[in-house]
Amino acid sequence: MFDSDEFISIFLSEANEIVEGLENDLVLLEDNKSDEDLLNKIFRSAHTLKSSAGTVGFTTMSELNHVAENLLEKVRSGKLDVTPKMITVLLEFLDTVKLMLQNIIDGKGEAEGVDNIESLKAKIKAIADGNEDIETAATQPKKETPKAEEPKESAKEEVKAEEPEKSGGSNAFHIDMGFKATIFDNGIDPLMFLNDLKAIGTIKNLKIDYSNVPAISALEDPYTCYTQFALDLETNSTIEQVQNIFLFVIDDNDINISEAKDGVQEEKSAPQPQAVEETKKEETPAPQETKQAEAKTEQPKPQAPAPKSASAKVQAPSTVRVDTRKLDSLMNLIGELVIAQSRIMQLTQSLDIDNGLKEAVSSMDRTSRQIQEEVMNIRMMPVGPIFNQFHRYVRDLNLELNKEVKLVLKGEPTEIDKNMLEQLSDPLKHIIRNSMDHGIEKTKEARIERGKPEFGTITMSAAHQEGHVVIEVSDDGNGLNKEKIYNKAIEKGLLSKDGKYTDAEIYRTIFSPGLSTAEKITDISGRGVGMDVVRANVEKMKGKIEIKSEEGKGSTFIIKLPLTLAIIEGITFALGEQIYIMPLISIIEQMKVKNEQIKPFEGKGEMIKIRDEYLPLIRLHKVFDIDTQVDDIDKGIVVVVEAGYRRCAIFVDELLDQQQVVIKSLDSAFSKHSGISGGTILGDGRIALIIDIQGLVNISLQGKINNV
Repeated sequence: MFDSDEFISIFLSEANEIVEGLENDLVLLEDNKSDEDLLNKIFRSAHTLKSSAGTVGFTTMSELNHVAENLLEKVRSGKLDVTPKMITVLLEFLDTVKLMLQNIIDGKGEAEGVDNIESLKAKIKAIADGNEDIETAATQPKKETPKAEEPKESAKEEVKAEEPEKSGGSNAFHIDMGFKATIFDNGIDPLMFLNDLKAIGTIKNLKIDYSNVPAISALEDPYTCYTQFALDLETNSTIEQVQNIFLFVIDDNDINISEAKDGVQEEKSAPQPQAVEETKKEETPAPQETKQAEAKTEQPKPQAPAPKSASAKVQAPSTVRVDTRKLDSLMNLIGELVIAQSRIMQLTQSLDIDNGLKEAVSSMDRTSRQIQEEVMNIRMMPVGPIFNQFHRYVRDLNLELNKEVKLVLKGEPTEIDKNMLEQLSDPLKHIIRNSMDHGIEKTKEARIERGKPEFGTITMSAAHQEGHVVIEVSDDGNGLNKEKIYNKAIEKGLLSKDGKYTDAEIYRTIFSPGLSTAEKITDISGRGVGMDVVRANVEKMKGKIEIKSEEGKGSTFIIKLPLTLAIIEGITFALGEQIYIMPLISIIEQMKVKNEQIKPFEGKGEMIKIRDEYLPLIRLHKVFDIDTQVDDIDKGIVVVVEAGYRRCAIFVDELLDQQQVVIKSLDSAFSKHSGISGGTILGDGRIALIIDIQGLVNISLQGKINNV
């Protein structure tokens, strides 16, 4: 049975991808006006969006897309040049399409609450006609069109009735359309091509071949296309423009477009198109009809038997769309498999059994790890789509700030877990906004005086480094004003006037809530509520953020993230009778130390000296209030960890083992406990809590840990 909801769901998914791609490509086109490949890509995307919307019944969206497509066709054919106003209006068109798509998602009518459709059409048509006075063009139809068309109201019916009889244009083409049996699988309805042809000319001599349609009792697959078409077309369009209508199907289907030598000859009778069987009854078919019949016999017939069609469906696709909830469920199952595998490994090590079973268990362990890695790879997605969305964002900020800044992207294929990818957008947006407003010089003259290009550059890059994803956002602007930040931090009580601080320590204060060096508050920045959000979001993803800056030359923000948040490598350690886990990525080293290396620090805690460097010491059993027999520093183990810019030393009873653990979220009653990020289930069935290194470092810096 035909499932319209399924088709609409597929359409929404694909449409959102197309709109995102178009948005990025249009901004790129503004800077690369002569890039024919890019222009063709934009045109194909717009055509696909129009056709897809029409196929699933969203006519308003399809008509709006059709107007935009006509404008793009004129640019593509060289009749119009790309202008900033044109790009602005086309971006407005995409914003409107986004609203319509959201309406569909919300179960509303596609145009509900979208009141700029007609004015937007007028703007696009005006630009297509060469009128750059967009505002005038947009308001003109509202004022003049009703008055101009009122006298013609009574003649509407007459005009419509005459349309099929009037000449469609100076060019005549004969078109044979032989579609694959599986064309519906791509969300394409052959009837939409007839509508597109009708929109550019007059269709005559339409022949429909439905000889391959099986009897209703034998019709097993409703998604199989059996009908083929042949027609004549009179139009003012060129053969290239007609071919563009079939742009996405002409290679995979049997589409033949030829010029009619003697023009289109009208049939004497005017009955409705008949089946091919009726045409065969004629004793003396016209030469043109004979050619059509011969062409049809030469065309490959569609795969009428349902089993063949079904077989083609299985083999054809190279990709499969999967609901992310299914991936999450699969990931949870893999997590349970890892836990069970750890349990089996632990049991086999404690039992006196033969080597054959141990080898089998080891083999199963390797296989489960491979399965886990493959599932993780499925969840991995390139950062490119997130990066590309900022072309539009930078362009909008350029217009708002009256600046000229270019965005350069590097490392778009770099992959990261999908769930983390979705959380990256906001931090990156805040960083770019700050770079645009505070970083890049306010005037071109100021940049030229410094020996820089007149336009600024923001570079976003991504790369894999040591099991992490490193994302950098750099600009070639002013750089951070260390003195101004330092004075503001003292004013806010974040730094001491008498203290000695490194550049990194001073720069880090910009991530504090309420700290801003902006002289005035704007809609873009100045409230001091942006960079603290960046830090919070990065730390939420178990990552860290660093700053490098050189005054007068620019700044770089470096975000370092784990590849995934689902499964981590950890070190298990004992604390009294409890078992805890410490993420391996945070551990620098572990060592035995002596009591004389410990020094009290102003009654607020302890410092430990390691190779001429003093680090805060955290006695974890005191933080968690756990009874332990290992109280002396020389009886336990000190683990040096790193979070952000800071290192600290954590004192534990003993280190046990290294193993993979599946992160389980805690109940809300426990999730806010400082120093705990989650939990897991060990191989022996016990629950172990996972240490939040960043949280421990933060509370140590705030002087909330007193080991004495």
